[in-house]
Amino acid sequence: MRPLGRAWLALAALTLLLAWAAPARAQDLTLSGRWSATAMSVNWRVGSWGEACGPRPGGGGAAGGTVSIQQLGSELAIHGGTRTYRTTECWEQFPGLAPRSHTGGRRGWRTTCKTAAGDPRQATVVTTLSATDDAISFDETGQYQFVIEGTACTASVRRTRSFKLIQREGAPSPAPSAAPTAPATPSAPLPSPKPQPPAARCTTPGPASRLEVRPEHKLIRPGGSFQFRASVLDAAGCTAQATPTWSLSKTSGVTLSNTGLVSVADDTAEGELQITASVGGRSVKVVLEVASAERYAALLAGGGFDESGERGEAIALIAGSEVGSAEVTSVAERERSWLMLVIAYGGLVGIFILGLGGLMMRRRQKPEPASAAPQPGATPGASASRRTICPTCGQIYEDGARYCGADQTQLVPLN
Repeated sequence: MRPLGRAWLALAALTLLLAWAAPARAQDLTLSGRWSATAMSVNWRVGSWGEACGPRPGGGGAAGGTVSIQQLGSELAIHGGTRTYRTTECWEQFPGLAPRSHTGGRRGWRTTCKTAAGDPRQATVVTTLSATDDAISFDETGQYQFVIEGTACTASVRRTRSFKLIQREGAPSPAPSAAPTAPATPSAPLPSPKPQPPAARCTTPGPASRLEVRPEHKLIRPGGSFQFRASVLDAAGCTAQATPTWSLSKTSGVTLSNTGLVSVADDTAEGELQITASVGGRSVKVVLEVASAERYAALLAGGGFDESGERGEAIALIAGSEVGSAEVTSVAERERSWLMLVIAYGGLVGIFILGLGGLMMRRRQKPEPASAAPQPGATPGASASRRTICPTCGQIYEDGARYCGADQTQLVPLN
């Protein structure tokens, strides 16, 4: 097979492969209808909580039962129990808590709610839902930090529940099943299966498999304090029975508690400090950046941080669902990895196309053999006016030369 034929065959094969790999997006079924909801599982973890903090936090769940879900464009409204919940908000109704960011789509929703930057009761809640055509999973994490009468009060919570479709809106009701026909020949009854206890997904969490620390980068002014938020989860997303330890790259003017609470002295110089959260010898690193009031405002105006001076989250994946893996990543690093993958893939395709184009041009620009002597009837001086060019270095010759003076490459006609 000729080289050009093989190149076209390879290009056709690549095109078919890309077409086969691209998933076809089928029309989604509506999620409106009647659904069965499990009781909401609520798991509180209280860190530092002195007497000045008041009653220890708890509760905030919901009973199970039948609910009605209404799909409104790309968002959902869940009616049932004592309230209506929408995917544009958080389940938590802490005073002063309001949605700060939201992303919604075909089958996934994420909402981040926070209290105002100046509120002494700092709270951050992240609510996510993911859905298939007949199942929905709800997950919400909350982090709370107060300073009351000089006492730091910190706590975290995780809420989970699931929904299962009973009847989709517009679908016919399921027909009642026919009564079983009595067998012609009597047979011994099958043993009844032993009743299984209801699944308690987060009652007994498994080994730690994921360490999350928020935020990945935090701006802070001299004289301020901030509580980094850490979650240790098992493979099912439940809070694992493991507590991270915290360490600081340098301690000049900055103190760090064993719960991740940092305090910055009034005279601390500007600069970045690295904070490490570790579980079982594996760690994830985040950045605390001390900035003056002017620089703090300028960095917020630049758009790289939210209004609380926070950006991103850092995640450590613990292999094998047990403490003991060194694989550490972050949201920003994952985005950079995908970008490098796209660039590399695009470069390979570009090289293939350029090589194919070069092969075609070489076939079209094959140089004609030069005559050793003037043909009879040729006009004197015609060969001297013929312009040639070196295909390697681009040097143009006006005297009808046949070879490049630099590397002896055979010249090709220019006009």
